[in-house]
Amino acid sequence: MASVLGANTVVLLPTGTGKTLIAVEAIARRSQPAVLFVPTIPLVSQQAAAIRSQSPAARVGEYHGELSVPTDFDALVTTPKAFETAQGRGVSAFQWSQFGTVVFDEVHHVIRDHPYRNLALKLRRSPAFANTRVIGLTASLTYAVGAAKINKTVQRLCTELGIEKIEHADDDELRAGGYKGAGRGAVAELRLSVTDVPGVVPIDARKPHLMHQTFFGRVRRGDATQFSLELVRTVSALEQAAHEHDPQFRSPLTSSSLKTWGVYAHSRTAISPVYTVLEHWYEALRLIVTSWEEREDAALLWLRMAPPSSYVDVPAHVKKAVACFFEGKPTVFGKVERLFEVLMEKSASPDFRGIVFVQQRIMTHILQHAVEGNPDVSVAVRAQCLYATGTPATPSYSLSKAVAANALHSFRSGKVNLLIATNVAEEGLDIPAANCVIYFDPMHNAVSYVQGRGRARQADSSFVMLDERADRPASLLAEQELEQHAIASTFKPVTSADGLAHDTAAHLSRRRNAQPVLDNATAATAIAALNTYCKKTKVVLDEHRVQKGGAWEVNMTYTSPLATVAALGVAPVVKVARAHAAFRLIESLRALPAVVTTQTS
Repeated sequence: MASVLGANTVVLLPTGTGKTLIAVEAIARRSQPAVLFVPTIPLVSQQAAAIRSQSPAARVGEYHGELSVPTDFDALVTTPKAFETAQGRGVSAFQWSQFGTVVFDEVHHVIRDHPYRNLALKLRRSPAFANTRVIGLTASLTYAVGAAKINKTVQRLCTELGIEKIEHADDDELRAGGYKGAGRGAVAELRLSVTDVPGVVPIDARKPHLMHQTFFGRVRRGDATQFSLELVRTVSALEQAAHEHDPQFRSPLTSSSLKTWGVYAHSRTAISPVYTVLEHWYEALRLIVTSWEEREDAALLWLRMAPPSSYVDVPAHVKKAVACFFEGKPTVFGKVERLFEVLMEKSASPDFRGIVFVQQRIMTHILQHAVEGNPDVSVAVRAQCLYATGTPATPSYSLSKAVAANALHSFRSGKVNLLIATNVAEEGLDIPAANCVIYFDPMHNAVSYVQGRGRARQADSSFVMLDERADRPASLLAEQELEQHAIASTFKPVTSADGLAHDTAAHLSRRRNAQPVLDNATAATAIAALNTYCKKTKVVLDEHRVQKGGAWEVNMTYTSPLATVAALGVAPVVKVARAHAAFRLIESLRALPAVVTTQTS
């Protein structure tokens, strides 16, 4: 605790070992207003409750987009986006100068393209930073793989937050404190089931921004997988039936925003029953496209979830096309069967509490349906989905806040003994300690590996992986955890001079690469161009707006290691004022010499 009070510190401890309590105690002892940032809305009320339980006299404010702005508090718990919006609107209680302590829960987000990064950079250059105590909480420091990359990203994280110490504990210290989970570097139990789908998109050709183009290009050339070609033909038959009932129908498949396909069909279900079926098939197609044609099993399981009654009013020729598609398709899938095997084995214990992690929301519903439909597994396993309630899995499948809260309550009581969850369950959410964690999809980084494993905190818990990336096996991810702790043990903060020199060189390179964005910008595209330029140069744009009389004044400030450039836009409409400010700022950025200290316009 002394180091947290005396220096900007990252607390590196496993899930469930009291990181939040350390931060709450530091907030209480410093006797200054504090802000605690959490990455998701559900964590706002949870962490606010943690502060109240430890400091009953504290006035705790809670804020996210669905709440009113609090103005009188000792500690504020908020999401980064909500805080940044309120701060930009000039809310006095949300200015950096008001806070003596700033806490970043799940601080590793600072090193990614995440709202945390925006706040970290703004705080770092605020005049109030010198008098602010910064505390970062995490179970894993970085997403990076490889010693050099880990060291580089950890140093960047610490430089940008002014971190002076990284506090962590070894396994003996954790055990002495009552921790029963797996030790650092523990390797998962592998129950791999290799599903080899021939003819999928080669790994080296998988460019996410070209996903839509790649898939439909393969379909046009006829070199997509046989399953993909048959799926597209069946969807085309459904689309033709939709057009027959609705002359206004326009296929949404031309849009590279895949989630809009099902939304379009869902919005037109009142016109024809074909749209209800089409929505379901669009989502199956989306599963195939996003998996680079690998997840035939998931697409088939999803398609079979549609009740037969949904096809009753569909034209006969479409029913025939659907029947032809399913003819000869498998009903048993290796990875799902392996999941059933693990669940039957682990649920033999009457105290079984499990979490199955998947990457996509839709997979939580698919696996819940599969578990409930298996007579052997469903005898002992009672499953419920869990993911962030703000975004539905599909237009017809979603979780309300009440349903999500009930899932957690039922898990605590034992009424439900299996949660099928996305990474919302990895980070901080107050879920009772499970004794079995299963990763259905491969993990991409040590953050997921450490946080997911940390959910299995009871004695003799199981941590099982059903799949792994060839380039990032479980053994490698376990090694990365050990590497992070080795770096934490020898951590020394970068000097201001070294940090500035590194930031300057890196920014110069990014600025050169992003220059065409400025050169091609026009008054009409100024806002979009400025946002792109800021993203490419990794600079957070400060924007403040105020209404004076009948006009809006919008001030935009671009601050980098080389320059501080500001521009003002004034207009009766805020959108126009923003566009004016953005274009003036772009004009000033175009004129920057190779090295600049300060410039305003």
